[in-house]
Amino acid sequence: MSFANIFCWQDSYHSQIALWQGWLLVRFTIDGHTAYMQPIGEGDICAVVEVLAADAQSLGEPLRLYGLNDQWQSELERLFPQRFAFYASPDNADYIYLASDLATLAGRRYQPKRNFINRFVSRYNYRFEPLTADNLEDALYLNAVWCRQKGVSSTDAEQLALSRAFDSFFELNLEGWILYADGSPCAFAVGSAVNYDTFCIHIEKSDIDVEGAGAMINNLTAVELAARYKYINREDDLGLEGLRRAKQSYYPVELLTKHSALQLADYQMQLRELWIDTFGDDRSTIDHFFVRHFDPALCFTHTVAGRVVAMLYVVPLISAQSRVAYIYAVATSADFRRQGIASALMSSALRSIEQAGFDYAALIPADSYATRFYERFGFSLTDAPFDFSPFDTDYDLGTGTAERNVAMVRKFL
Repeated sequence: MSFANIFCWQDSYHSQIALWQGWLLVRFTIDGHTAYMQPIGEGDICAVVEVLAADAQSLGEPLRLYGLNDQWQSELERLFPQRFAFYASPDNADYIYLASDLATLAGRRYQPKRNFINRFVSRYNYRFEPLTADNLEDALYLNAVWCRQKGVSSTDAEQLALSRAFDSFFELNLEGWILYADGSPCAFAVGSAVNYDTFCIHIEKSDIDVEGAGAMINNLTAVELAARYKYINREDDLGLEGLRRAKQSYYPVELLTKHSALQLADYQMQLRELWIDTFGDDRSTIDHFFVRHFDPALCFTHTVAGRVVAMLYVVPLISAQSRVAYIYAVATSADFRRQGIASALMSSALRSIEQAGFDYAALIPADSYATRFYERFGFSLTDAPFDFSPFDTDYDLGTGTAERNVAMVRKFL
């Protein structure tokens, strides 16, 4: 929620800000959708949520809220019971550290960090200084080196944000530091104050060929900050395993949870109830699907007198090798079964899948009855579990046990 972050990432998120009755509102785009950050201010939460919902509706979107803390998530559920689906991705949690921990690196758990620093100090004549107009170019040169080492393009989203940060470094009140080894820049860090007691590191780069440069810039930056701030926020890990291990190795005092919320339409609330009644899944599992994967155009339903009595979802699974339409959560309310409703939904879904040009449709039958049902639509049982690993999905679409994910497949010409 720092202005520097909002400004620098505008190429990716196209953020806009507004003031409304003392509330600071931030609107942006993500994954092709309009979304809003947690409103900042004091007053009538219901009123500000209704204003945002009306704004989203005017753009043809449901209300999506991002970056909600625990208190806001609880208030939304209290004020709008069952109306929102919530999901907190571990990939988005901010790593919060005591500045004193990173500055002193005291205790056995930080011994590996001290070892890296000691090797760096023994090998190099180094100097550490604030970023100024005189040395910003050195940081940009090092960033170019890092991009070559990592194979990162200058059009990468983070690089566009970095470019904006350096172009407006002083106007944004950014602070930074640069580390030199034997006269050459080897690491730099850039950040800004979030509030009176927390400083956020937005960018940190180091030359991977200079051992210990990363540990050294981290430590020296913390020493500079510890006199002024209690906490250092080093942002999230983006779900990158290497980055996650690195950030965990510094022992955060808190992983700051950030919730996402989707305001549900009446029919979506009915879908969630049908899902719970049919499969017994907990609400958090279903909410995860709604927040991250629900697409109204890929949801097939049957309604009787305003009540949703049957549903199925098509989840596109796209990899470099294939385009799979995964059919998921096929369900019919108990009092409407054996009336041909599910068959009609399957036929509609398969026509849509074929017209969209998918290579094949796949599903995992729940039992032998389901297997016979899907065989009527041209599905064949495979002899191996469905492999979800090639597909970029953060949701468990299977049974929960990989060995039981034996799939049925229907190929299209």
